[in-house]
Amino acid sequence: MTLHLTEQSSTLRLRQGRLLVELDEQILAELPARKVRGVVVWGNVRLTTPALAFLLRQGVPVLYATLDGQLYGQAIAPLGHSPEVLRAQMQAQQAHLPLARGFVEGKLRSGLSVLERLARQVPVEPYLQELHAALMALPQAPHLEALRGVEGNAARAYFAGLQAVLSPYGFSGRNRRPPTDAVNASLSYGYMVLLGRVLLALHLAGLHPELGLLHAEGRRAPALAFDLMEEFRVPVVDAVVVGAFLRAELTPEKHSEARNGGVYLNDAGRKTLLRLLETRFAQEAQHPKGFRKPYQQLIETQAARLKAAILDRATYTPFYLWR
Repeated sequence: MTLHLTEQSSTLRLRQGRLLVELDEQILAELPARKVRGVVVWGNVRLTTPALAFLLRQGVPVLYATLDGQLYGQAIAPLGHSPEVLRAQMQAQQAHLPLARGFVEGKLRSGLSVLERLARQVPVEPYLQELHAALMALPQAPHLEALRGVEGNAARAYFAGLQAVLSPYGFSGRNRRPPTDAVNASLSYGYMVLLGRVLLALHLAGLHPELGLLHAEGRRAPALAFDLMEEFRVPVVDAVVVGAFLRAELTPEKHSEARNGGVYLNDAGRKTLLRLLETRFAQEAQHPKGFRKPYQQLIETQAARLKAAILDRATYTPFYLWR
């Protein structure tokens, strides 16, 4: 399981094989330490040295994020990346187009699935046509910049389709840094949660997260994690956020606040979205290859399959929602 530490000014301690979350000498939560596979520290939360040392010895990644959903650091024990895998990853960067195309294909197919479901409520046919056209253009993209152009145009069409159903909640298209409405605040926060799961999956697979294939490498940016995230943004985060607003589980009035020139989730909003996302990660979905697994396991499966493809031992099949 992934442990999200959200209670501000609390402390995570290790005691007799259990992790305890304490605030003002009161225990807020406790669980067996060995059940934790990842930790995300949100805002002002402290880890004692014994707790952090235990997590690192167990190979458990600890991610540090702001309350607004920005990753700013991580603590991960040295994995000792295999030289064979590192060489293969660097070689794959020179012949990146097939794998990069797969990440985009997965994202577009899932986007089509979501918009087709929304078409029962609102007219989104023009945006569906644009996504279909983008899928047709993918095989013809001759280089990475062309592929990114196809993906960018498709993303604009997809979010325009979402706007057709989410405009009553202030959504007028994707924006961030800062987000200007509760929907965008939820998407940004959800993507940060997803990033933590993808980083964990890459860590378990023994892949270096900074050696990207689709996304440009930046200073200490986990480009490969951003790559693999593309397949799961829509089915995990977008689907949850859209459903939460349509069912009034999230509302701009109750779950967001305006500050620092933007709109962000408040404490109730963050906790609600985390709960919904945890439920989603535990739900089963069908892989295009025919097998079914919970989303968390599908992310780890895709990381392992990506490693096999990078090592030239298998063909990579992207994950996407079945329509």
